[in-house]
Amino acid sequence: MGSRREKMEMIIPSDFKYLGAVDAAVQDLARELSCAQRWINDFSAALIEACSNAIEHGNKLSKNKMVRVVVNLNGQQIVARVHDEGDGFDYKKYLSETSPPDPLSERGRGILIMKAFTDRLKYSARPEGGTCLELVKNCDAEAVPKAAAE
Repeated sequence: MGSRREKMEMIIPSDFKYLGAVDAAVQDLARELSCAQRWINDFSAALIEACSNAIEHGNKLSKNKMVRVVVNLNGQQIVARVHDEGDGFDYKKYLSETSPPDPLSERGRGILIMKAFTDRLKYSARPEGGTCLELVKNCDAEAVPKAAAE
């Protein structure tokens, strides 16, 4: 993969129908840099969950608010920052290992999913309002057979 670096930024309305565009863009960018498909899928699942949370919990589904996604990719890792324009929420409560989600509930597993599919997850309050979630995934390239490389 070398030291090639890519940066992508998308701003989407607070509407779930735009999640497919975020997924497609990240998948295409990662494939272009020959990233392993197994980690592309993991990271994409975590990123879609982060965007869903920004839309629903951060922006409260407000059509007047946007979600900004900034993705940086190099040969070693992919880093995404998902920014919402909401009032913020108590993310520390959800990061706690002591309060697992209700096993009978269909909701409340988003942060667990993101933690499982990334190497680092970090929330921070934005000075201008809203929340930023940073997702980091360490990656590697698919091994390319010598015959295919010639």
